[in-house]
Amino acid sequence: MIDPPDENNDLTPKKKKKEKDRNRLKAKNADRAMDNMFRIVINTHLQLSAMADNKANMLITVSSLILSLSLVNFNDPTLQPTIICMGLTCVATILLAVYATLPNLPPRMAKPDPHSPGFNIIFFGYFSQLDYPVFAQEMQKVINDRSRVYDSLARDLYNLGKVLGDRKYRFIRMSYLVFMVGLVISFVTLLASLVTTPTVPIE
Repeated sequence: MIDPPDENNDLTPKKKKKEKDRNRLKAKNADRAMDNMFRIVINTHLQLSAMADNKANMLITVSSLILSLSLVNFNDPTLQPTIICMGLTCVATILLAVYATLPNLPPRMAKPDPHSPGFNIIFFGYFSQLDYPVFAQEMQKVINDRSRVYDSLARDLYNLGKVLGDRKYRFIRMSYLVFMVGLVISFVTLLASLVTTPTVPIE
């Protein structure tokens, strides 16, 4: 007696193929989602960096203008304390804003090692220290290994965030605080000078 063909054995290859296709699709969707995540997050941080630069430029422009206008009346004894206070405020604000936008570059290395933990092959501050054949070789390794691509992007994102958090926004916030406090002190100094200055009677 001949046994009927087992339908489960006939469907097994099809199920395996569908399972492989499903896993391949999941992996592709996961890679696409990670690519989109890196693209969105890096673009967001680049926009934040541009906003910080614009804020610093605005502070530098306003402080320079106030400083120039204040020095015009420096010979007036009544306004001298206020002008000195406002001048120091503007100079401190300008210095903090300039330092906030100062480019942050890694130190020059005598023998740059692309395999060192802190070396980022996709950041110009590092790969500009390499000869082109070495750079091309290391970049090819990154391109051929998807995990190294994500590792380089994550390191670049981290360095960008460190610059924003430790320098740009920190010192821009300090420059805003110095500017506001200086304005208040200058205004109080001006009121005190006007009150204590004797008035000359008109004959």
